Amino acid sequence: MTSSKEQLQSVGEDEGVVFGSFVINVEKGEANESGLGFLKGQKAGNATYAVIFTKSGYNPIKQRYMVRATPEKEAVFIRKLPAGVYHIEKISKEGFTNLELYLNDVNFRVVPKQTTYIGKIIMQSPNRIMAGSPVRVSVADAQQETTESLRGEHEKSLSTVVKELATRR
Repeated sequence: MTSSKEQLQSVGEDEGVVFGSFVINVEKGEANESGLGFLKGQKAGNATYAVIFTKSGYNPIKQRYMVRATPEKEAVFIRKLPAGVYHIEKISKEGFTNLELYLNDVNFRVVPKQTTYIGKIIMQSPNRIMAGSPVRVSVADAQQETTESLRGEHEKSLSTVVKELATRR
């Protein structure tokens, strides 16, 4: 979901820039799991996930934006988006699976002509996941580290930043 340096240089009147990061932490599993472990669900740590953001409101053909996340690795992003309120719609396990976790309760705002830091969004997952698996989501402030990781390529876009952390409803 990262916009290029060139895309970020031309922010329109009804567009803003958001940046932050996403991390999936997976609880440690049993060391000597039996051959029937699959009955508890798919291993959460052995996959890549698509974190899907969308603009809030009813629109059946709305644009979706994606960040790829790998468990235990922080995925940093910066993106130019149309102004409005957005939410994390779902997290989908990539590959030959239909596993999706709906998280419609994490929201952030894109303000016209403004660069906004929305936080480090942390998802805590059990070792094995299936439909209905409990996940915990929190938002932390790691602005300094996130800004430093983007500074080289996106220096101009990060010169004036407003901190408005994503919220849970």
